[in-house]
Amino acid sequence: MSFFDFFFPEVAQASHLRRIADQQQSQAHQEGMQRFHDERERRWETSRNQVLEHRVEALERDLGQAGLVIEALLQMLESTGTVKREEIAARAIAIDAADGVTDGRVTPNSAQPFLPRRTWEDAAKPG
Repeated sequence: MSFFDFFFPEVAQASHLRRIADQQQSQAHQEGMQRFHDERERRWETSRNQVLEHRVEALERDLGQAGLVIEALLQMLESTGTVKREEIAARAIAIDAADGVTDGRVTPNSAQPFLPRRTWEDAAKPG
């Protein structure tokens, strides 16, 4: 206890209460900022997840279309006697091994993604 606090206890008490109030206000502000940052992070994650879900849906749609076209081509080739499924399977195994990685798919040489040159709408146009 200081000499000033001894002779002016009301002023010392008021000063002490002000420090406590300031500390509580500062702590409340820090907690509010933390909640703000946490909420912003949660919203950003939700937004990012929605974008990824849309991309996955688009990829699934594209994969389904590719599978449909491939199956149609295989049936047409097989029905005309041009080629048999066994011959296609053997060729696919050879192509898979040719890229140096036997993993059941073509392994690209670069990190470039596959970008189709035509859309279904373009393919459906006559001529």
